[in-house]
Amino acid sequence: MPSQVTRMQMERWLLANGFVPRKGRKTSHVQFVGHGVTITLPGHGPSDLTKKHVGMMIRQLERAGFQRDQVLGELRE
Repeated sequence: MPSQVTRMQMERWLLANGFVPRKGRKTSHVQFVGHGVTITLPGHGPSDLTKKHVGMMIRQLERAGFQRDQVLGELRE
């Protein structure tokens, strides 16, 4: 798993792969919808995502049909 994945890296990857931002509500979290899943990025705190957050997002992306190795490889770039 990448040691440092930032919110901006994940956001760029999601937008490049067909996800669209969901209209905001009364929370600082940012949600992206696409491929039958909703990915929620934290909107506050450090810009680096924890390994736990990255792992949860990768599992959701796997359910949507993405390959784990491909996603992680593209995030490492």
